[in-house]
Amino acid sequence: MRAASSLRTGITTLYRRANLAPAVLIVACISFVAHVLVGDNYGYFRDELYVLAMSQHPAFGYVDVPPLVPWITLIPRALTGNALWAIHVISALVCAGTIILTGLMARLLGGARWVQGLAAMASATALIMMISGSLYTYDVFDEFWWTLCATILIVLLRDERPRGFLAFGLVAGLGLLTKETILFWGFALVVGLLLSRQRRLLFTRWTLFGGLIASALVSPFLIWNAFHGWASFQYWAGYSHNQLGGGSPLAFLVNQIVVMNPLSVFFWGAGLCYFFSKRGARYRVFGWAFLILFGLFTALQAKSYFLTPAYPPLFAGGAVLVGTWHVRIRRWITVYAMLLALVGLWLSPVAIPVLPPNVYGQIYGKSSSAGVSVSNGLPQNLADRFGWEQQVALIAQVYHSLPKDEQRVACIYTSNYGEAAALAQFGGRYHLPEPISGHNAFYLWGPQGCTGQVLITINIAQENAAQAYRSVTLAAWTSCENCVTFENHAPILILRQPKFPFSEIWVRGKHYD
Repeated sequence: MRAASSLRTGITTLYRRANLAPAVLIVACISFVAHVLVGDNYGYFRDELYVLAMSQHPAFGYVDVPPLVPWITLIPRALTGNALWAIHVISALVCAGTIILTGLMARLLGGARWVQGLAAMASATALIMMISGSLYTYDVFDEFWWTLCATILIVLLRDERPRGFLAFGLVAGLGLLTKETILFWGFALVVGLLLSRQRRLLFTRWTLFGGLIASALVSPFLIWNAFHGWASFQYWAGYSHNQLGGGSPLAFLVNQIVVMNPLSVFFWGAGLCYFFSKRGARYRVFGWAFLILFGLFTALQAKSYFLTPAYPPLFAGGAVLVGTWHVRIRRWITVYAMLLALVGLWLSPVAIPVLPPNVYGQIYGKSSSAGVSVSNGLPQNLADRFGWEQQVALIAQVYHSLPKDEQRVACIYTSNYGEAAALAQFGGRYHLPEPISGHNAFYLWGPQGCTGQVLITINIAQENAAQAYRSVTLAAWTSCENCVTFENHAPILILRQPKFPFSEIWVRGKHYD
C-alpha cells in the first residue's frame, strides 16, 4: 500500500511539473487504447516472433540488434508466456510516451495548451508512427529514445545548463542498446549544434561525461561483438548492400510526405520554418539536424522509416509557430486539426489491424498502400502477421510423416529468421525439434546438434538444395491467402544423403542481412 501510494504521489508530482495540457494526455490515451483494443486481431508479426525467440537466448547482443528489447521481453514472457496482447500493451504504451513527449516539447518551446494538443495529434496521426505503435519491435522504442533525447536537449538549450548532457548520455546509451540507428541522430545533433550559436555548450566537461555514460552503457554490446566476429558490423554491411538503395531523392521526399500523413507536411514544414526563424533560433539545432539526416538518408537511399524519429521536434516547433498566428487564422487551424485527425483515421487500417483482410481489400483495394509495401493486397506490416502457425502445422505434417528412425535425427532448417522464429513459438505444440537457420541470430545459436542426415527445409530452392544433398524430395507447398508473397507457395523439402559434412553445409548457409 505504501509503495502504491508513493508511486501515485510520484506520478502526480511529475504531471504537475510537466504542466501538460489535458489534450496531450487525451490524444495519448486514445492512441494507447486503440492499439490495445485491436492488438489481437491478426497474429504475431515476423519481427515480434524474432524478438520472442531472442528472449529465449539472453545475451549482451544479437547479430542485427542490441540486447535491450529482448531483455525487456523477458518481463511479459515471465508474466504471460508469449501472449500477443501483453507485448502489444508495451508497444502501445511506448508509442503513447512518444506522443506525450511531443506535446511536452511544444510546452517547453512556449506553446499554449491547445498548441501542445495540436503537436500531440500530429505525432499520433503519423502513419508510420501508428505502424510502430502497433508492433512490438525495436522501432517504437527507437522513436521514443530519439524523442526523449530531443526533449532533454530542449531543456538544456533553454536553461543553458550543459549538465543536461549527463541525462542525454544516459538516454542515448539506452537508445544504442535498442538500435544502432540513434547514432545518426547523435551525429546530426552534434553537427547541428556546431552550426548554431549554442555550439559553446558542446565544449564542456559535461558533454564528455555524457559521452562516457553512453559509451559505458553500450560497451557490453561492443564486447559481445568482439567475441562474435563483429557480427553486427557484418550485418550492417550486408544490410546496406541488400536492403538499401534504389530510390531517387524525389521518391524519398514523396515517401516522407505519404508515410507521415500527407496533411502533416504543412506541420513539419512549419516546424522547419520555426527552427530557422528568429523566434526559434535558440533551438535551430533541430532544423539543421533534420536537414542533415534528410540529406544523409537520401544519399544512402535509405528506407523511408529511418527518418521517422526525427519528426516529433518538427511537430512541436510547427505547432508553436502556428500558435503565433493571427486569431482569425487560428480558426482555420481548428478545421485543419479535424482534417488531420480524419486523414489519420482513414489511414489507420493501413497501419493497425482494424479491418478483416477481405474488408480491407474491398475498401482500399490491392493497389492502395499509402506508401507502405504491399503483399497479397495487404500492406507488408499487416500481411506479415498471417500464415505463421499454418506454416508450422504443415511442416509438422511433413515431419511426422517420416519413419520413426528418421524423425529421431531429422532437423528443420529455414531460409529466414521469421520462419525459424515461428517454429520456435509454435513448434512445441506440434512436438517439433528446435529450428535452425543460417539467418542472423539463428546462425550464432548453432545447428543445435543437428547431424544433417535428414533435413526438412522451408523456402529453400530445390536446385540450391541439390548442391548439398543427393536426395531432394518436394514434400509440400505452403499456402496462405493473406501472408506476404514470399511465404506463400514456399517449398517444403526433405533432404537426405548429404554430399558434405554438415559443418560445411552449415557455414555455407550463413547470411547476415
